[in-house]
Amino acid sequence: MASDQSSMTDSFEGMATAWIESSTAVSKNMAQMYSNIAAANRELWSQTMAPADSPSRESGDDSIAYSKSSWTTVQSVDTVAELEVGDEVVFRKELTDSDVHAFANISGDTNRLHLDDEFASDTRFGRRIVHGTLASGLISSALARLPGMIVYLSQDLDFERPVDIGTTVEATVRVAETLDGDRYRLDTTVQTEDGTTVIDGEAIVLIDTPPAPETDADADADADADADASTTE
Repeated sequence: MASDQSSMTDSFEGMATAWIESSTAVSKNMAQMYSNIAAANRELWSQTMAPADSPSRESGDDSIAYSKSSWTTVQSVDTVAELEVGDEVVFRKELTDSDVHAFANISGDTNRLHLDDEFASDTRFGRRIVHGTLASGLISSALARLPGMIVYLSQDLDFERPVDIGTTVEATVRVAETLDGDRYRLDTTVQTEDGTTVIDGEAIVLIDTPPAPETDADADADADADADASTTE
């Protein structure tokens, strides 16, 4: 009888050991699977979610998710350490009719001045024009391309002239003053290609260091840590 109980104990211990080893293997396989899925998702994003004409970030700046070939950016510096009074970023883009309709849909600003030709023809402008906040939004686009990660704190704007649909405009942000606490005061303008200023203003921004991008090695390490944690629970 004691021999039978010993045999049963050995059998149960063997089953338990096999189950633990199997669970560990499964956990590691699952972790590797999730790691592979994450890598595949990152690749899918780069190929499908980002525009086809923009496979990489601008100037290696990790704070910019993607760019498009129809956009133009000129930067005077590449790092926060180099940033000083007078440095600037210029961002250039055409404001198309599709942009106007997309902005109206996203923002809810469906003012007929921007969308209805017949209505707009009887206004002081005599035609449809770009939303002022759509045009001024290019200032944010330029700010985002300053080195570091930009946090918008304030913005003053003067809308000096209307922007016609189909006009290529360029937003310029220029460092006017360095403030305490990693803050900067910038002159901000939006101009047409002939140099006519349509929007003028001033912004205060905070510049932080961008988070370090996750590498495949980081993802694998996280997956291994999750697998180890699951085996100890």
